[in-house]
Amino acid sequence: MYLKLSLPHDMFDYCLQIFSSFCNNQFAICRKLRDVGGVEDDDSSIKSSSGPARTHDVLADTKPVKVGPRVVHTERFICKGGVDSGRLLDLSRKKLYMTAKAMGGNVLLDEQWDCRIRYPKLQKHEFKVTIHYSATVARSFFPDGQRPVGIEAAKGIKGLMTVLDRHAESWC
Repeated sequence: MYLKLSLPHDMFDYCLQIFSSFCNNQFAICRKLRDVGGVEDDDSSIKSSSGPARTHDVLADTKPVKVGPRVVHTERFICKGGVDSGRLLDLSRKKLYMTAKAMGGNVLLDEQWDCRIRYPKLQKHEFKVTIHYSATVARSFFPDGQRPVGIEAAKGIKGLMTVLDRHAESWC
C-alpha cells in the first residue's frame, strides 16, 4: 500500500502523526514499567531483610528426619494508612508453611526473607509491599517455630494498616 502525498503540507501532517503515535506508545510503556516496578527509584522505597538464611532457635540443635526442597514464596500487598511489616511477614510465612505441609513437611529450615515497601505515587496513599520468603521444607519430631526469623529487623510505616489487595506466588 502506497500513500499518495502530493503537497509538502500532507507530508508534514503524516510525519507529525507518526511521530505523535510513537511518542504516545513510548510514554505508555514508561508508565506501565513504572507502575509494575520495572523502573525503580531506591529513594522511594524502604527495604529490610532477615539477613542470611537461618533456622529457628527451637530447631537449631535438632536433626530433621527428612529434608525436602527449598521453596520460594512471593507476595504482593497493597496497603493503605500504614504498613505493619511484621504482620505481613507472618502472613507470608503461614502461607509458605501451608505449602510445606502440603508437600509432607512439618517444619521450615534455613528461612530467609526480604521486604520492600514502595511509597505511594500521585497522592493515592497506597503502599505497595513485596515480600520474598524462602525456606527448606523438612520433617522433624520437634515443632516448628511458627514465627518469621529475624522479625525484629522488619521496617514498617506507622499508621493503621488496611490491606486492600494480596497476590501470592510459590516456587519449588
